Amino acid sequence: MAKKDLIIRIGGEGGEGVVSAGDFISAACARAGLEVYTFKTFPAEIKGGYCMYQVRTSPDRVYNQGDTFDVFCAFNGEAYEMNKHLLIPGSVFVYDGPGGDFEPEIPEGVTAYPIPMTKTAQDLKSKRSKNMVALGALSALFNIHEGTLKEVLTDKFKKKGEDILNFNLGAFNEGKKLGQALTKVDEFRVADAKDPDDVIIISGNEACGMGAILGGAEFFSAYPITPATEVAKFVAEHIPKTTGTLLQAEDEIASIAQVLGASYAGKKSLTATSGPGLALMSELLGMSTMSETPVFLIDVQRGGPSTGMPTKHEQSDLFIAIHGGHGDSPRIVMSVEDVKDCIEMTVEGLNLAEKYQCPVILLSDGSLAFSTQTIPAPKPENFEIVKRKLWDGKGEFKRYELTEDNISPMADPGTPGAQHIATGLEHNESGTPRYGGKDRVLQINKRFNKLSTVEASCKPTEVDGDGDADVGIIAWGSTIGVIREAVARMRADGLKVKGFYPKLMWPMPVSQYEAFAKTCKTILVPEVNYQGQLAHFIRSETTIKPVSYPISEGLPFTPSMIVERTKELI
Repeated sequence: MAKKDLIIRIGGEGGEGVVSAGDFISAACARAGLEVYTFKTFPAEIKGGYCMYQVRTSPDRVYNQGDTFDVFCAFNGEAYEMNKHLLIPGSVFVYDGPGGDFEPEIPEGVTAYPIPMTKTAQDLKSKRSKNMVALGALSALFNIHEGTLKEVLTDKFKKKGEDILNFNLGAFNEGKKLGQALTKVDEFRVADAKDPDDVIIISGNEACGMGAILGGAEFFSAYPITPATEVAKFVAEHIPKTTGTLLQAEDEIASIAQVLGASYAGKKSLTATSGPGLALMSELLGMSTMSETPVFLIDVQRGGPSTGMPTKHEQSDLFIAIHGGHGDSPRIVMSVEDVKDCIEMTVEGLNLAEKYQCPVILLSDGSLAFSTQTIPAPKPENFEIVKRKLWDGKGEFKRYELTEDNISPMADPGTPGAQHIATGLEHNESGTPRYGGKDRVLQINKRFNKLSTVEASCKPTEVDGDGDADVGIIAWGSTIGVIREAVARMRADGLKVKGFYPKLMWPMPVSQYEAFAKTCKTILVPEVNYQGQLAHFIRSETTIKPVSYPISEGLPFTPSMIVERTKELI
Protein backbone atom coordinates (compact mmCIF):
# COMPACT_ATOMS: atom_id res chain seq x y z
CA MET A 1 0.00 0.00 0.00
CA ALA A 2 1.26 3.50 -0.85
CA LYS A 3 1.96 5.53 2.29
CA LYS A 4 -0.24 8.61 2.60
CA ASP A 5 -0.04 9.22 6.31
CA LEU A 6 2.59 10.91 8.45
CA ILE A 7 3.29 9.96 12.08
CA ILE A 8 5.02 12.51 14.31
CA ARG A 9 6.04 11.62 17.87
CA ILE A 10 7.11 14.20 20.45
CA GLY A 11 8.81 13.13 23.67
CA GLY A 12 10.01 15.05 26.70
CA GLU A 13 9.58 15.86 30.36
CA GLY A 14 6.13 16.31 31.83
CA GLY A 15 5.68 20.08 32.13
CA GLU A 16 7.67 20.94 28.97
CA GLY A 17 4.57 21.34 26.84
CA VAL A 18 4.80 18.03 24.98
CA VAL A 19 1.05 17.40 25.11
CA SER A 20 0.23 21.01 24.18
CA ALA A 21 2.49 20.83 21.13
CA GLY A 22 0.84 17.60 20.02
CA ASP A 23 -2.63 19.04 20.56
CA PHE A 24 -1.75 22.06 18.44
CA ILE A 25 -0.48 19.89 15.57
CA SER A 26 -3.53 17.61 15.61
CA ALA A 27 -5.97 20.54 15.76
CA ALA A 28 -4.19 22.33 12.91
CA CYS A 29 -4.30 19.22 10.71
CA ALA A 30 -8.00 18.73 11.47
CA ARG A 31 -8.75 22.34 10.50
CA ALA A 32 -6.84 21.71 7.27
CA GLY A 33 -9.35 18.98 6.38
CA LEU A 34 -7.13 16.00 7.24
CA GLU A 35 -7.91 12.92 9.31
CA VAL A 36 -6.21 12.74 12.71
CA TYR A 37 -5.62 9.98 15.27
CA THR A 38 -3.51 10.71 18.34
CA PHE A 39 -1.97 8.66 21.11
CA LYS A 40 -0.40 9.99 24.28
CA THR A 41 1.15 8.51 27.38
CA PHE A 42 2.35 10.24 30.52
CA PRO A 43 3.35 9.34 34.10
CA ALA A 44 1.02 9.20 37.07
CA GLU A 45 3.00 11.95 38.83
CA ILE A 46 1.57 15.47 38.72
CA LYS A 47 4.75 16.88 37.14
CA GLY A 48 7.88 15.35 35.67
CA GLY A 49 8.64 11.99 34.13
CA TYR A 50 8.64 10.91 30.50
CA CYS A 51 5.72 12.15 28.45
CA MET A 52 4.94 11.24 24.82
CA TYR A 53 2.43 12.46 22.23
CA GLN A 54 2.00 10.86 18.80
CA VAL A 55 0.01 12.39 15.94
CA ARG A 56 -0.98 10.38 12.89
CA THR A 57 -2.48 12.45 10.07
CA SER A 58 -3.63 11.52 6.57
CA PRO A 59 -6.04 12.63 3.84
CA ASP A 60 -7.71 9.22 4.31
CA ARG A 61 -9.29 7.79 7.43
CA VAL A 62 -6.89 6.35 10.02
CA TYR A 63 -8.00 3.77 12.57
CA ASN A 64 -5.11 3.65 15.05
CA GLN A 65 -1.86 5.24 16.14
CA GLY A 66 0.21 3.30 13.60
CA ASP A 67 3.22 0.99 13.88
CA THR A 68 5.89 3.50 14.78
CA PHE A 69 6.81 7.09 14.02
CA ASP A 70 8.19 8.60 10.83
CA VAL A 71 9.42 11.68 12.67
CA PHE A 72 10.58 11.79 16.29
CA CYS A 73 11.15 15.08 18.11
CA ALA A 74 13.09 14.72 21.40
CA PHE A 75 12.86 17.56 23.92
CA ASN A 76 15.44 15.97 26.24
CA GLY A 77 17.87 13.11 26.78
CA GLU A 78 15.35 10.84 28.51
CA ALA A 79 13.02 11.00 25.52
CA TYR A 80 15.95 10.11 23.26
CA GLU A 81 16.90 7.14 25.43
CA MET A 82 13.29 5.90 25.50
CA ASN A 83 12.98 5.99 21.70
CA LYS A 84 16.44 5.57 20.18
CA HIS A 85 15.82 1.86 19.49
CA LEU A 86 12.95 2.95 17.22
CA LEU A 87 15.16 5.24 15.13
CA ILE A 88 15.46 3.02 12.06
CA PRO A 89 16.79 3.74 8.57
CA GLY A 90 14.41 6.08 6.79
CA SER A 91 13.10 7.76 9.95
CA VAL A 92 13.72 11.39 10.92
CA PHE A 93 15.07 12.63 14.25
CA VAL A 94 14.57 16.22 15.41
CA TYR A 95 16.37 16.97 18.66
CA ASP A 96 17.23 19.72 21.11
CA GLY A 97 20.72 20.78 20.17
CA PRO A 98 23.14 22.34 20.42
CA GLY A 99 22.50 23.52 23.95
CA GLY A 100 20.31 20.63 25.07
CA ASP A 101 21.02 18.11 27.82
CA PHE A 102 22.29 15.32 25.55
CA GLU A 103 24.43 14.58 22.49
CA PRO A 104 22.72 11.83 20.51
CA GLU A 105 24.34 9.19 18.37
CA ILE A 106 22.64 9.27 14.99
CA PRO A 107 22.05 5.74 13.64
CA GLU A 108 23.00 5.04 10.05
CA GLY A 109 20.18 5.84 7.64
CA VAL A 110 18.41 8.22 10.05
CA THR A 111 18.02 11.85 9.04
CA ALA A 112 18.77 14.22 11.94
CA TYR A 113 17.84 17.87 12.35
CA PRO A 114 19.27 19.69 15.39
CA ILE A 115 17.10 22.54 16.66
CA PRO A 116 18.40 24.57 19.64
CA MET A 117 15.06 24.55 21.46
CA THR A 118 16.34 25.13 24.99
CA LYS A 119 18.91 27.78 23.96
CA THR A 120 16.34 29.68 21.90
CA ALA A 121 13.82 29.57 24.73
CA GLN A 122 16.48 30.88 27.11
CA ASP A 123 17.32 33.68 24.68
CA LEU A 124 13.62 34.57 24.68
CA LYS A 125 13.76 34.68 28.49
CA SER A 126 11.14 31.93 28.89
CA LYS A 127 11.88 28.23 29.31
CA ARG A 128 8.17 27.58 28.78
CA SER A 129 8.45 28.68 25.16
CA LYS A 130 10.54 25.60 24.28
CA ASN A 131 7.52 23.77 22.86
CA MET A 132 6.59 26.79 20.69
CA VAL A 133 10.11 26.85 19.25
CA ALA A 134 9.86 23.13 18.49
CA LEU A 135 6.43 23.61 16.95
CA GLY A 136 7.70 26.31 14.59
CA ALA A 137 10.61 24.12 13.48
CA LEU A 138 8.38 21.10 12.89
CA SER A 139 5.96 23.26 10.91
CA ALA A 140 8.74 24.46 8.61
CA LEU A 141 10.31 21.03 8.15
CA PHE A 142 7.19 18.94 7.58
CA ASN A 143 4.60 21.22 5.99
CA ILE A 144 2.38 21.46 9.08
CA HIS A 145 -0.02 24.08 7.78
CA GLU A 146 1.10 27.40 9.21
CA GLY A 147 -2.22 29.12 8.64
CA THR A 148 -4.35 26.69 10.62
CA LEU A 149 -1.58 26.22 13.19
CA LYS A 150 -1.51 29.93 13.93
CA GLU A 151 -5.32 29.95 14.09
CA VAL A 152 -5.15 27.26 16.77
CA LEU A 153 -2.45 29.13 18.71
CA THR A 154 -4.43 32.34 18.52
CA ASP A 155 -7.59 30.65 19.80
CA LYS A 156 -5.58 29.19 22.68
CA PHE A 157 -3.60 32.22 23.80
CA LYS A 158 -5.76 35.24 22.96
CA LYS A 159 -7.83 34.55 26.09
CA LYS A 160 -4.68 35.22 28.12
CA GLY A 161 -4.06 38.61 26.59
CA GLU A 162 -2.38 40.16 23.58
CA ASP A 163 1.10 40.06 25.14
CA ILE A 164 0.94 36.31 25.83
CA LEU A 165 -0.38 35.63 22.33
CA ASN A 166 2.30 37.72 20.63
CA PHE A 167 5.07 36.16 22.73
CA ASN A 168 4.04 32.62 21.77
CA LEU A 169 3.65 33.51 18.11
CA GLY A 170 7.10 35.10 18.30
CA ALA A 171 8.61 31.91 19.76
CA PHE A 172 6.87 29.93 17.02
CA ASN A 173 8.35 32.19 14.36
CA GLU A 174 11.85 31.83 15.85
CA GLY A 175 11.49 28.06 15.62
CA LYS A 176 10.21 28.34 12.07
CA LYS A 177 13.34 30.30 11.08
CA LEU A 178 15.53 27.60 12.62
CA GLY A 179 13.71 24.92 10.63
CA GLN A 180 13.92 26.90 7.38
CA ALA A 181 17.67 27.39 7.86
CA LEU A 182 18.26 23.63 7.65
CA THR A 183 18.62 21.73 4.39
CA LYS A 184 15.71 19.28 4.21
CA VAL A 185 16.82 15.90 2.85
CA ASP A 186 13.86 13.67 3.76
CA GLU A 187 10.55 13.39 1.91
CA PHE A 188 8.14 13.46 4.87
CA ARG A 189 5.46 16.11 4.82
CA VAL A 190 1.92 16.57 6.07
CA ALA A 191 -0.54 16.19 3.19
CA ASP A 192 -1.80 19.35 1.54
CA ALA A 193 -4.86 20.99 3.03
CA LYS A 194 -8.27 20.24 1.56
CA ASP A 195 -11.72 21.65 2.11
CA PRO A 196 -12.66 20.51 5.60
CA ASP A 197 -15.79 18.45 6.10
CA ASP A 198 -18.21 19.18 8.92
CA VAL A 199 -16.03 17.53 11.53
CA ILE A 200 -14.90 18.03 15.10
CA ILE A 201 -11.72 16.86 16.83
CA ILE A 202 -12.43 15.46 20.26
CA SER A 203 -11.05 12.91 22.73
CA GLY A 204 -12.70 9.65 23.75
CA ASN A 205 -13.53 10.97 27.22
CA GLU A 206 -15.00 14.19 25.88
CA ALA A 207 -17.00 12.16 23.37
CA CYS A 208 -18.50 10.03 26.16
CA GLY A 209 -19.49 13.26 27.89
CA MET A 210 -21.02 14.56 24.66
CA GLY A 211 -22.90 11.27 24.26
CA ALA A 212 -24.33 11.71 27.75
CA ILE A 213 -25.70 15.14 26.80
CA LEU A 214 -27.03 13.95 23.43
CA GLY A 215 -28.55 10.88 25.12
CA GLY A 216 -30.72 13.00 27.38
CA ALA A 217 -28.81 12.53 30.64
CA GLU A 218 -30.47 14.41 33.47
CA PHE A 219 -28.16 13.47 36.34
CA PHE A 220 -24.45 12.66 36.55
CA SER A 221 -22.46 11.89 39.69
CA ALA A 222 -18.82 10.85 39.79
CA TYR A 223 -15.69 10.83 41.89
CA PRO A 224 -12.50 11.93 40.04
CA ILE A 225 -10.34 9.01 38.92
CA THR A 226 -7.71 8.65 36.20
CA PRO A 227 -8.33 8.10 33.32
CA ALA A 228 -12.09 8.86 33.48
CA THR A 229 -12.21 12.32 35.05
CA GLU A 230 -12.50 14.22 31.76
CA VAL A 231 -15.89 12.59 31.11
CA ALA A 232 -17.21 14.35 34.21
CA LYS A 233 -15.44 17.60 33.29
CA PHE A 234 -17.19 17.70 29.92
CA VAL A 235 -20.57 16.89 31.44
CA ALA A 236 -20.04 19.49 34.17
CA GLU A 237 -19.55 22.16 31.54
CA HIS A 238 -22.57 21.28 29.44
CA ILE A 239 -25.28 19.54 31.50
CA PRO A 240 -26.44 22.78 33.16
CA LYS A 241 -27.42 24.02 29.69
CA THR A 242 -29.95 21.17 29.55
CA THR A 243 -31.19 21.84 33.11
CA GLY A 244 -29.50 18.62 34.24
CA THR A 245 -27.51 18.14 37.44
CA LEU A 246 -23.92 17.08 38.13
CA LEU A 247 -22.52 16.21 41.55
CA GLN A 248 -18.96 15.38 42.56
CA ALA A 249 -19.39 12.70 45.20
CA GLU A 250 -17.06 12.04 48.12
CA ASP A 251 -16.16 8.60 46.73
CA GLU A 252 -17.18 6.06 44.10
CA ILE A 253 -19.69 4.29 46.34
CA ALA A 254 -21.49 7.56 47.02
CA SER A 255 -21.54 8.41 43.32
CA ILE A 256 -23.24 5.18 42.24
CA ALA A 257 -25.66 5.48 45.18
CA GLN A 258 -26.60 8.98 44.02
CA VAL A 259 -27.07 7.73 40.47
CA LEU A 260 -29.37 4.98 41.76
CA GLY A 261 -31.38 7.48 43.78
CA ALA A 262 -31.75 9.91 40.90
CA SER A 263 -32.77 7.10 38.57
CA TYR A 264 -35.34 5.86 41.09
CA ALA A 265 -36.68 9.42 41.14
CA GLY A 266 -37.23 9.23 37.37
CA LYS A 267 -34.07 10.84 36.00
CA LYS A 268 -31.89 9.40 33.25
CA SER A 269 -28.65 8.96 35.22
CA LEU A 270 -25.06 7.83 34.82
CA THR A 271 -21.55 7.86 36.23
CA ALA A 272 -18.02 7.35 34.92
CA THR A 273 -15.12 5.62 36.65
CA SER A 274 -12.18 3.27 36.15
CA GLY A 275 -11.40 -0.24 37.40
CA PRO A 276 -10.88 0.55 41.11
CA GLY A 277 -14.11 2.54 41.16
CA LEU A 278 -16.01 -0.20 39.36
CA ALA A 279 -14.87 -2.65 42.03
CA LEU A 280 -16.23 -0.39 44.77
CA MET A 281 -19.53 0.03 42.91
CA SER A 282 -20.23 -3.69 42.54
CA GLU A 283 -22.60 -3.99 45.52
CA LEU A 284 -24.81 -1.12 44.36
CA LEU A 285 -24.81 -2.46 40.81
CA GLY A 286 -26.38 -5.54 42.40
CA MET A 287 -28.96 -3.22 43.98
CA SER A 288 -29.71 -1.88 40.49
CA THR A 289 -30.19 -5.43 39.24
CA MET A 290 -32.46 -6.51 42.10
CA SER A 291 -34.54 -3.32 42.22
CA GLU A 292 -34.60 -3.12 38.39
CA THR A 293 -33.49 0.51 38.51
CA PRO A 294 -31.79 1.81 35.33
CA VAL A 295 -28.10 2.68 35.84
CA PHE A 296 -25.52 3.51 33.17
CA LEU A 297 -21.81 3.36 33.97
CA ILE A 298 -18.82 4.26 31.77
CA ASP A 299 -15.68 2.33 32.79
CA VAL A 300 -12.48 3.79 31.33
CA GLN A 301 -10.13 0.86 31.85
CA ARG A 302 -6.55 1.23 33.08
CA GLY A 303 -3.72 -1.07 34.09
CA GLY A 304 -4.52 -2.95 37.30
CA PRO A 305 -5.02 -4.46 39.78
CA SER A 306 -5.11 -2.03 42.73
CA THR A 307 -3.63 1.36 41.83
CA GLY A 308 -1.77 -0.45 39.07
CA MET A 309 -0.82 1.81 36.16
CA PRO A 310 -3.30 4.70 36.33
CA THR A 311 -2.22 6.40 33.10
CA LYS A 312 -1.52 3.30 31.00
CA HIS A 313 -3.61 1.41 28.48
CA GLU A 314 -5.30 -1.89 29.24
CA GLN A 315 -8.56 -3.71 28.52
CA SER A 316 -8.70 -5.96 31.54
CA ASP A 317 -12.05 -5.16 33.19
CA LEU A 318 -14.15 -7.55 31.12
CA PHE A 319 -14.34 -10.13 33.92
CA ILE A 320 -15.51 -7.65 36.55
CA ALA A 321 -17.83 -5.87 34.13
CA ILE A 322 -19.67 -9.08 33.24
CA HIS A 323 -19.54 -11.00 36.53
CA GLY A 324 -18.53 -8.37 39.09
CA GLY A 325 -21.30 -8.84 41.59
CA HIS A 326 -22.43 -11.28 44.26
CA GLY A 327 -25.27 -13.61 43.43
CA ASP A 328 -26.65 -13.96 39.92
CA SER A 329 -26.46 -10.38 38.66
CA PRO A 330 -27.44 -9.99 35.01
CA ARG A 331 -26.37 -6.79 33.27
CA ILE A 332 -25.54 -5.47 29.81
CA VAL A 333 -21.89 -4.83 28.88
CA MET A 334 -20.71 -3.04 25.73
CA SER A 335 -17.37 -1.73 24.49
CA VAL A 336 -16.34 1.11 22.18
CA GLU A 337 -13.94 1.04 19.26
CA ASP A 338 -13.21 4.71 18.65
CA VAL A 339 -14.19 8.29 19.47
CA LYS A 340 -17.28 8.19 17.26
CA ASP A 341 -18.42 5.08 19.16
CA CYS A 342 -17.93 6.92 22.45
CA ILE A 343 -20.71 9.30 21.46
CA GLU A 344 -23.07 6.86 19.78
CA MET A 345 -22.73 4.01 22.27
CA THR A 346 -23.08 6.29 25.29
CA VAL A 347 -26.45 7.30 23.87
CA GLU A 348 -27.25 3.64 23.19
CA GLY A 349 -26.15 2.59 26.67
CA LEU A 350 -28.38 5.18 28.34
CA ASN A 351 -31.27 3.96 26.19
CA LEU A 352 -30.65 0.28 26.98
CA ALA A 353 -30.52 0.99 30.71
CA GLU A 354 -33.88 2.75 30.49
CA LYS A 355 -35.44 0.09 28.28
CA TYR A 356 -34.27 -2.97 30.25
CA GLN A 357 -34.23 -1.39 33.73
CA CYS A 358 -30.83 -2.81 34.65
CA PRO A 359 -27.16 -1.84 34.95
CA VAL A 360 -25.44 -1.14 31.64
CA ILE A 361 -21.64 -0.86 31.58
CA LEU A 362 -19.76 0.71 28.67
CA LEU A 363 -16.06 -0.19 28.47
CA SER A 364 -13.62 2.37 27.12
CA ASP A 365 -9.86 2.39 27.87
CA GLY A 366 -6.96 4.61 28.79
CA SER A 367 -5.64 4.86 25.24
CA LEU A 368 -8.96 5.89 23.76
CA ALA A 369 -9.75 8.17 26.71
CA PHE A 370 -7.03 10.66 25.74
CA SER A 371 -6.85 9.90 22.03
CA THR A 372 -8.23 12.68 19.84
CA GLN A 373 -9.75 11.88 16.47
CA THR A 374 -11.55 13.77 13.72
CA ILE A 375 -15.16 12.61 13.46
CA PRO A 376 -18.29 13.90 11.70
CA ALA A 377 -19.99 16.56 13.80
CA PRO A 378 -22.88 14.78 15.55
CA LYS A 379 -26.41 16.00 14.83
CA PRO A 380 -28.73 15.84 17.86
CA GLU A 381 -31.73 15.06 15.67
CA ASN A 382 -30.07 11.81 14.53
CA PHE A 383 -30.16 10.28 18.01
CA GLU A 384 -33.16 8.39 19.33
CA ILE A 385 -33.95 9.00 22.99
CA VAL A 386 -35.56 6.00 24.71
CA LYS A 387 -37.49 6.48 27.91
CA ARG A 388 -38.45 3.89 30.49
CA LYS A 389 -41.79 2.07 30.45
CA LEU A 390 -44.14 3.98 32.76
CA TRP A 391 -47.33 2.86 34.49
CA ASP A 392 -50.46 4.10 32.72
CA GLY A 393 -52.36 4.57 35.98
CA LYS A 394 -54.85 1.79 35.23
CA GLY A 395 -55.52 -1.12 37.56
CA GLU A 396 -53.30 -2.15 40.44
CA PHE A 397 -49.69 -0.96 40.26
CA LYS A 398 -47.25 -3.85 40.57
CA ARG A 399 -43.68 -2.63 40.37
CA TYR A 400 -42.34 -6.08 39.45
CA GLU A 401 -45.32 -7.27 37.45
CA LEU A 402 -44.72 -10.39 35.35
CA THR A 403 -45.20 -9.21 31.77
CA GLU A 404 -44.81 -10.79 28.35
CA ASP A 405 -41.46 -9.06 27.74
CA ASN A 406 -40.43 -9.39 31.42
CA ILE A 407 -40.14 -5.58 31.71
CA SER A 408 -42.44 -4.02 34.31
CA PRO A 409 -43.87 -0.48 34.26
CA MET A 410 -42.18 2.02 36.56
CA ALA A 411 -43.65 5.03 38.36
CA ASP A 412 -41.98 8.13 39.73
CA PRO A 413 -42.17 8.62 43.49
CA GLY A 414 -45.33 10.46 44.43
CA THR A 415 -47.42 9.05 41.58
CA PRO A 416 -50.93 8.52 43.03
CA GLY A 417 -51.68 4.82 43.46
CA ALA A 418 -48.10 3.73 42.73
CA GLN A 419 -46.84 3.28 46.28
CA HIS A 420 -44.51 0.31 46.62
CA ILE A 421 -41.56 -0.96 48.64
CA ALA A 422 -38.20 -0.18 47.04
CA THR A 423 -35.69 -2.64 48.42
CA GLY A 424 -32.71 -4.79 47.57
CA LEU A 425 -34.48 -7.78 49.10
CA GLU A 426 -36.01 -10.44 46.92
CA HIS A 427 -39.70 -9.67 46.43
CA ASN A 428 -42.99 -10.55 44.79
CA GLU A 429 -44.70 -8.64 41.98
CA SER A 430 -45.83 -5.86 44.32
CA GLY A 431 -42.38 -5.40 45.85
CA THR A 432 -43.19 -7.04 49.19
CA PRO A 433 -40.09 -8.91 50.45
CA ARG A 434 -40.14 -12.66 49.82
CA TYR A 435 -37.30 -14.98 50.76
CA GLY A 436 -37.64 -17.99 48.53
CA GLY A 437 -39.97 -20.42 46.83
CA LYS A 438 -42.13 -19.53 43.86
CA ASP A 439 -41.64 -15.76 44.01
CA ARG A 440 -37.87 -16.14 43.98
CA VAL A 441 -37.96 -18.36 40.90
CA LEU A 442 -40.39 -16.10 39.06
CA GLN A 443 -38.43 -12.91 39.77
CA ILE A 444 -34.94 -14.24 39.02
CA ASN A 445 -36.23 -15.74 35.77
CA LYS A 446 -37.77 -12.36 34.95
CA ARG A 447 -34.51 -10.50 35.54
CA PHE A 448 -32.54 -12.83 33.28
CA ASN A 449 -35.16 -13.43 30.61
CA LYS A 450 -35.82 -9.76 29.95
CA LEU A 451 -32.31 -9.54 28.50
CA SER A 452 -33.06 -12.19 25.87
CA THR A 453 -33.92 -9.49 23.31
CA VAL A 454 -30.82 -7.32 23.89
CA GLU A 455 -28.95 -8.87 20.96
CA ALA A 456 -31.84 -8.05 18.62
CA SER A 457 -31.89 -4.47 19.96
CA CYS A 458 -28.23 -3.91 18.98
CA LYS A 459 -26.55 -3.76 15.59
CA PRO A 460 -25.26 -7.12 14.29
CA THR A 461 -21.56 -7.69 14.89
CA GLU A 462 -19.49 -6.38 11.99
CA VAL A 463 -17.63 -8.88 9.83
CA ASP A 464 -14.62 -7.40 8.01
CA GLY A 465 -13.94 -9.44 4.88
CA ASP A 466 -15.73 -11.94 2.64
CA GLY A 467 -15.60 -15.67 2.05
CA ASP A 468 -13.63 -18.27 3.93
CA ALA A 469 -10.42 -17.38 5.74
CA ASP A 470 -7.31 -19.11 7.03
CA VAL A 471 -7.41 -16.84 10.09
CA GLY A 472 -10.33 -14.96 11.57
CA ILE A 473 -9.42 -12.25 14.08
CA ILE A 474 -11.86 -11.38 16.87
CA ALA A 475 -11.13 -8.06 18.55
CA TRP A 476 -12.89 -5.78 20.98
CA GLY A 477 -12.49 -2.23 22.23
CA SER A 478 -9.94 0.13 20.70
CA THR A 479 -7.94 -2.90 19.50
CA ILE A 480 -10.49 -3.12 16.65
CA GLY A 481 -8.92 -0.13 14.88
CA VAL A 482 -5.55 -1.89 14.84
CA ILE A 483 -7.11 -5.07 13.44
CA ARG A 484 -8.89 -3.14 10.67
CA GLU A 485 -5.60 -1.87 9.31
CA ALA A 486 -3.83 -5.21 9.75
CA VAL A 487 -6.63 -7.07 7.93
CA ALA A 488 -6.58 -4.53 5.08
CA ARG A 489 -2.81 -4.93 4.67
CA MET A 490 -2.95 -8.72 4.65
CA ARG A 491 -5.91 -8.95 2.28
CA ALA A 492 -4.11 -6.55 -0.08
CA ASP A 493 -1.22 -9.03 -0.03
CA GLY A 494 -3.56 -11.88 -0.95
CA LEU A 495 -3.86 -13.50 2.46
CA LYS A 496 -7.17 -15.04 3.46
CA VAL A 497 -7.91 -13.09 6.63
CA LYS A 498 -11.06 -11.50 8.05
CA GLY A 499 -12.12 -9.69 11.20
CA PHE A 500 -15.03 -9.90 13.65
CA TYR A 501 -15.66 -6.89 15.90
CA PRO A 502 -18.16 -7.42 18.74
CA LYS A 503 -19.33 -4.37 20.65
CA LEU A 504 -22.11 -6.07 22.60
CA MET A 505 -19.95 -8.02 25.03
CA TRP A 506 -22.75 -9.36 27.26
CA PRO A 507 -25.21 -10.98 26.78
CA MET A 508 -22.85 -12.62 24.33
CA PRO A 509 -24.25 -12.95 20.77
CA VAL A 510 -23.20 -16.60 20.59
CA SER A 511 -24.83 -17.45 17.26
CA GLN A 512 -22.94 -14.59 15.56
CA TYR A 513 -19.62 -15.83 16.95
CA GLU A 514 -20.38 -19.38 15.79
CA ALA A 515 -21.39 -18.27 12.30
CA PHE A 516 -18.16 -16.29 11.89
CA ALA A 517 -15.96 -19.11 13.20
CA LYS A 518 -17.45 -21.57 10.70
CA THR A 519 -15.87 -19.54 7.88
CA CYS A 520 -12.36 -19.58 9.42
CA LYS A 521 -9.78 -22.32 9.93
CA THR A 522 -8.24 -20.59 12.96
CA ILE A 523 -9.53 -17.91 15.32
CA LEU A 524 -7.07 -15.40 16.80
CA VAL A 525 -8.09 -13.16 19.74
CA PRO A 526 -5.66 -10.30 20.49
CA GLU A 527 -6.43 -8.25 23.62
CA VAL A 528 -4.57 -6.03 26.04
CA ASN A 529 -4.78 -8.07 29.24
CA TYR A 530 -2.78 -10.92 30.73
CA GLN A 531 -5.47 -13.60 30.96
CA GLY A 532 -7.06 -13.35 27.53
CA GLN A 533 -10.41 -12.39 29.02
CA LEU A 534 -12.55 -12.35 25.85
CA ALA A 535 -10.89 -15.59 24.71
CA HIS A 536 -11.96 -17.08 28.06
CA PHE A 537 -15.61 -16.17 27.46
CA ILE A 538 -15.47 -17.44 23.88
CA ARG A 539 -14.26 -20.83 25.13
CA SER A 540 -16.87 -20.99 27.89
CA GLU A 541 -19.90 -19.78 25.92
CA THR A 542 -19.28 -21.18 22.40
CA THR A 543 -17.76 -24.23 20.74
CA ILE A 544 -14.86 -22.10 19.43
CA LYS A 545 -11.32 -22.83 20.62
CA PRO A 546 -9.46 -19.61 19.82
CA VAL A 547 -5.75 -18.84 19.87
CA SER A 548 -5.33 -16.20 22.56
CA TYR A 549 -2.85 -13.36 21.96
CA PRO A 550 -2.68 -11.27 25.15
CA ILE A 551 -0.25 -8.43 25.90
CA SER A 552 -0.05 -6.37 29.09
CA GLU A 553 2.80 -3.85 28.97
CA GLY A 554 0.60 -0.75 29.16
CA LEU A 555 0.60 -0.01 25.43
CA PRO A 556 -1.83 -0.93 22.63
CA PHE A 557 -1.12 -3.33 19.77
CA THR A 558 0.34 -2.07 16.51
CA PRO A 559 -0.84 -3.34 13.11
CA SER A 560 2.54 -4.96 12.39
CA MET A 561 2.27 -7.06 15.57
CA ILE A 562 -1.05 -8.47 14.33
CA VAL A 563 0.28 -9.08 10.81
CA GLU A 564 3.30 -10.94 12.17
CA ARG A 565 1.25 -13.17 14.52
CA THR A 566 -1.32 -13.93 11.84
CA LYS A 567 1.34 -14.94 9.33
CA GLU A 568 2.81 -17.29 11.94
CA LEU A 569 -0.57 -18.98 12.27
CA ILE A 570 -1.05 -19.26 8.51
